[in-house]
Amino acid sequence: MNKVRFGLIGAGNVGKVHAKALESIKEAELVTIYSRNKKKSEKLASEFNCEYSADIKEILERNDIEAVIIALPSALHADVGIAAAKNGKHVVVEKPVDVSLKKTDNLINECKKRNVLLSVIFQRRFSDSSFRLKKAVKKGYFGKINFGAAHTKWYRDQSYYENSSWRGTWKLDGGGALINQSIHYVDLLRYIVGEIEEVFAYSATRMHDIEVEDILTGTIKYKNGALGFIEANTAAYPGLYSRIDVYGEKGIAVIQDEEIKTWKTVSESYEFKEEKKKSSYNSPDIDYFLHQKQLINIVESIQKDEEPAVTGIDGRNTLAVVLALYESSRKNLPQKVEII
Repeated sequence: MNKVRFGLIGAGNVGKVHAKALESIKEAELVTIYSRNKKKSEKLASEFNCEYSADIKEILERNDIEAVIIALPSALHADVGIAAAKNGKHVVVEKPVDVSLKKTDNLINECKKRNVLLSVIFQRRFSDSSFRLKKAVKKGYFGKINFGAAHTKWYRDQSYYENSSWRGTWKLDGGGALINQSIHYVDLLRYIVGEIEEVFAYSATRMHDIEVEDILTGTIKYKNGALGFIEANTAAYPGLYSRIDVYGEKGIAVIQDEEIKTWKTVSESYEFKEEKKKSSYNSPDIDYFLHQKQLINIVESIQKDEEPAVTGIDGRNTLAVVLALYESSRKNLPQKVEII
């Protein structure tokens, strides 16, 4: 099959992760990079031996590019994705899919109308531990699931927010610790335990000079009747770990930093350890190996004209949980989640 040729829109920390991941995939080719900062795009293009583009429109109008990866400030995702779809490009969007459900729904509808793929980056679904737990829950090894919780006990210093003017703002970032960091684990709860239908949350800004939260705690109710908890935290100095807890009638499992720490059922009890990878607990810098796994799935989906493992609706429903938690913390009331 021919290689899938990509344009990368955004040359920040996560843009570089995507460039590294694409470089490692035999069936993919990074053609060009755009950044609002011309020096960044030129530097990254030189590092990865590709072109750089002066504006987004130039990328979207090129006939030799099949797909784009959008790694811009979150509030720009849907607008650029819609423009890409209108130009016949497959659309890959970094999390969150956007900061607005209305704009996200417009993006989903446009991609469907143009018959192009839409996938949202939730690379932590592709860890061996997440896959094993999802498979075990689906096969009933844990019985009826009664509880699912996510803890993101991370730390970001003030310079993390000051180095990018859009970070820590409601307008462009859409929020703080929840929508930017903990959203990965909100998505894992949906993926493993099931859809979340109602939430109640408190939020606060305790450690940073930003307008959004650096701590949020929320109780959640799943459609299947299970209960749970979400902790989103970037004020846990010096940073600890991320963790998923799943309790069922026949066993429990705990995943911490993509490693299975506890796995106990009526029939087995063991520890499974993956090769230790770089954690994000106190730094925005991440390895690219999980992005590589997801991008391989996306490339294969484009080549075979199949639905990707993580769809636009997946990204949309995870965003809906996040926005419901924010609304609850503002109103001090339980909120229903607008899932589709």
